[in-house]
Formats: sequence, structure tokens, C-alpha cells
Amino acid sequence: MTNDYSDMLRQTAFSEGLTEEELKVISPICHELQFKEGEELFSEASKGSELYIICKGRISVEVALLNGVGRRSERLELATSGMIVGELALVDGSPRSARAFSYEDTTVLEIKSDDIRKIMEEYPRIGYIVMRNLAVVLTRRLRNTNLRLRNELFWSR
Repeated sequence: MTNDYSDMLRQTAFSEGLTEEELKVISPICHELQFKEGEELFSEASKGSELYIICKGRISVEVALLNGVGRRSERLELATSGMIVGELALVDGSPRSARAFSYEDTTVLEIKSDDIRKIMEEYPRIGYIVMRNLAVVLTRRLRNTNLRLRNELFWSR
């Protein structure tokens, strides 16, 4: 018997607007994973084909910054319950643009891009809603990045 993750999915931006029946179509491709504090979900520049929906806990998303002295990392986001990380792997399949690790003990739902793509092809309405929701998430992140860049540029002069 497969687990029904409809309740967890319903509480996320990923599935906003999907019906109960549509959530039940997606639920079987979800895999619940547990990460201990400090455990890495994925590393920057690694190949990835999964996105993660945070059910409980927090995930730190960071990028490495190299300078003449050494290497440090900068947090882009501290993602919390209901948020998505790793979604770019679903959109373009490129190497990971950041590192993600559990900030505390965390439970996530993992969705592999091949699995969700099959569903999106078979159920175009699900595909439309999921991609629309991902576009909203990506747009919000891009706006936040633009604001951070604007502040950096303003204060660096």
C-alpha cells in the first residue's frame, strides 16, 4: 500500500489549486525522507532531478563565495514548512545552483522530476497548475534577489 501524502501536499505552494483527486494522483510519487540537523540534501553544482517539499523543520539554502582569502557561504533562504527547495532541477535539469542542508531535524517529501513530468503529460491540468505554482515561487525568489542586489549596489557606492 502506498502512503497518501495528500494532506501534506495540500499545505504547500506546490499544489495550490489542485483538487483532492489531483492530489491523490501526485501522492504516490512522493517519498518521505528524514534529515538530521546539518545533513545535506544536495550540494552546489551537483546533478539533481528532485525537488523537496518541506513538511517539518527548516532547510538552509546557501551559495559558496570564493574570494582571495578563502571560501565562505551566504544563505539565500531559510526554507520552512510548506516551502519548496530544489525546484530548478524540475524546470531545467541544470546542476544545482546552491547547497541545501537541514538546519534542524527535517521531514521532506521528495518528488523526482521524471515522475512528475509523466503525470503532467498525462494530466495537463495538473501540469499547468504545478508549473504555474512553480513560476510563482521562482518569481518571488527572483524579486527578492533583485532587491538584495539593488541594496548591495546602493551600499557599495
